Amino acid sequence: MKLAEPASQLKPLPKLVLWVVSLLYMGVLVTGVYYSAVASVVWWRTITFAGLMLILLALEQWAQRSPAAQTTSYVTISLLGARIVLIEAVAAVDASGLSRALYPLIPFVAYFSLSKRVSYGLALLYLGTFVAKLFLFVPSWYTNKEALSELFMFFIGLVFAISMASVACEAEANRRRAEQFLGDLAVSHQKLKAYAEQAAELATAQERNRLARDIHDGLGHYLVAINVLLEKIIAFRQRNPKEAETAALDARRLTREALQDVRQSVGALRLSGEVFSLATALSELVKNAEREGLAIRLQITGDETGFSKTVLQALYRAAQEALTNVQKHAGASNVSLCVLLHEHEASLAISDDGEGFDTSLLDRLPADRNDRFGLQGIRERLGVVGGVLKVESQLAQGTRLWVSIPRRLPEADHFERAGRSNAG
Repeated sequence: MKLAEPASQLKPLPKLVLWVVSLLYMGVLVTGVYYSAVASVVWWRTITFAGLMLILLALEQWAQRSPAAQTTSYVTISLLGARIVLIEAVAAVDASGLSRALYPLIPFVAYFSLSKRVSYGLALLYLGTFVAKLFLFVPSWYTNKEALSELFMFFIGLVFAISMASVACEAEANRRRAEQFLGDLAVSHQKLKAYAEQAAELATAQERNRLARDIHDGLGHYLVAINVLLEKIIAFRQRNPKEAETAALDARRLTREALQDVRQSVGALRLSGEVFSLATALSELVKNAEREGLAIRLQITGDETGFSKTVLQALYRAAQEALTNVQKHAGASNVSLCVLLHEHEASLAISDDGEGFDTSLLDRLPADRNDRFGLQGIRERLGVVGGVLKVESQLAQGTRLWVSIPRRLPEADHFERAGRSNAG
């Protein structure tokens, strides 16, 4: 036995159990005093009996309420020894013999304050002591019905006391586990709330950055070009009216393209707050692009069900960027837009009959210059969902752009694998 057990490992009596012990003391005290009165027991034995019982009551109250009583196992063992001595003293002066009911309290209290093994050992010790007293003071006790009855009742009392202690300990342990679980749950809830707020802030920041990028790369580009053309019109309206008229026509064309770009961005914002449908969004995108003279063939194969909104919106953004790129740079008349929604991935292919370009230029340009071809924004959006982008093009043979996105985000697979490893 460790005699320097920390206070956190000691188990004080639960309040309900303390009241049961106190009521038992009171019952023995009242019954013993009553018997002494009706049986004309000498006064000093009655006073001594009552005084010892009151001391036991006070000891239990002090042991439960005093922090010093739960400091180390030295104090716990001392209290248990004091209970044993006081109960033996009570039994010595008790004329009624009812004090035998107090013996099961010793292993009962030991179960809480020390350990289960100590409780079992004390129960066996008291049972052996009871049998030894029968051998010494009751001749042929094993044939005496009253002696056997007392032995059986004493044994039942010990078993009941230990069983009650075991149930009370288990209930107390369950209560503490429940409190710990509720505490952990509250902490987890706070962390989850904080993570949700951070995710919302991050999503807001990402959308803000996307809008800033769209305005800078789209509308900003158009406004700069239109401003240059207006300056040219002012400069050439007197000297070269034909050149000024050409600049005005170009300015009008760029104004329409800028307006189209704004419509696409506003349409995307409206769709972001609703239940997102890729087919609906692409149909609207194609309709707007066809107003500018493009002939677009749209084909969607597969079911959107099961794909996350993030994946579907990434496909839409890729198509939006690609069509904008075709309108700005390709000089194309016909565009094919195909979407395939497979079991494990979603893919998008866009091809046009435009001028095309040398794709080796992309390798020679810094990453931040790819926005010149409308590709940097696509790469950034695909990077969030684990998608890939491929571009094929040749001069005078058009351009083909292909996007592939897995059905599930890489982070989801990571968390699932982590959950399986923890469960295993």
